[in-house]
Amino acid sequence: MSQIFKCVIGNFNINDAFGAVDLLNDETFLSVSCVQRYKSWIVEILSSKKLDVHEIHKVLSDYEFSVIENEPLEEENWLEKCFENFKPINVGGFYIYGPHLRSANHPSDKMMIEIAAATAFGTGEHPTTNRCLVACETFFDSDKHKKVLDIGCGSCILSIALARLGARDITACDNDAEAVRVSKENIVINKVVSRVKIFQNRACEFSENKYDFVVANILAEPLISMSDYIVESLASGGVLVLSGFTSDDDSVEKKFTSFGLKIRHRYDYNGWTTLVLEAA
Repeated sequence: MSQIFKCVIGNFNINDAFGAVDLLNDETFLSVSCVQRYKSWIVEILSSKKLDVHEIHKVLSDYEFSVIENEPLEEENWLEKCFENFKPINVGGFYIYGPHLRSANHPSDKMMIEIAAATAFGTGEHPTTNRCLVACETFFDSDKHKKVLDIGCGSCILSIALARLGARDITACDNDAEAVRVSKENIVINKVVSRVKIFQNRACEFSENKYDFVVANILAEPLISMSDYIVESLASGGVLVLSGFTSDDDSVEKKFTSFGLKIRHRYDYNGWTTLVLEAA
């Protein structure tokens, strides 16, 4: 096995920590994760080569942080330690676990989702993913919502969750090729290949069809820039779940309600907002 390097940076507040993870996940690292340490948060990066701190500062130019550690790992321990940080997560009726726990005993009354803490966003830890899962479980109706769209699918966790809830015709897309690759692996692992179609979204091709249930957990800027296409893709009476923006930013809410969409519910959780809207 080739040498693995670990870089730990901090100290972040919770919102900046997850924001930094989002940006760093666009780079070619083995894994990026964040964890609370005492009263602040740290971000841990695993790489196949020694990390250039100046390059990290360029990627995270809007954040203030210090480099806590930037050293090689003992080859026999790095993967095990990474897995130790990814414990099972209970979110509503879902139970999310990593592949290292595949053979473990799981609760029989939960919907199982296996997701690795890898190179695509979405393991259920982030407040936005957490509340999107809750919103899907609460507002998705398999009798009414026949066609489903997942914009910016990341790891495909939300599409898998919707398949568990009974969705049979799901389209998932992401503009990142690595996310598409990981998503395709995850739908195989979770045995929902027949229900989920995945493609790389280079523009806004999804607007060519109408969907009864749409979820988009990305960031405020792309949500607003794609808002015309997102609303165009929503069928009459359809439900739209939006997340990926902080609770002090009302730009997404203003933009989408300007189209005449009505807010059915708002989740504010750990500084992040998830909106559930409905088309007339």
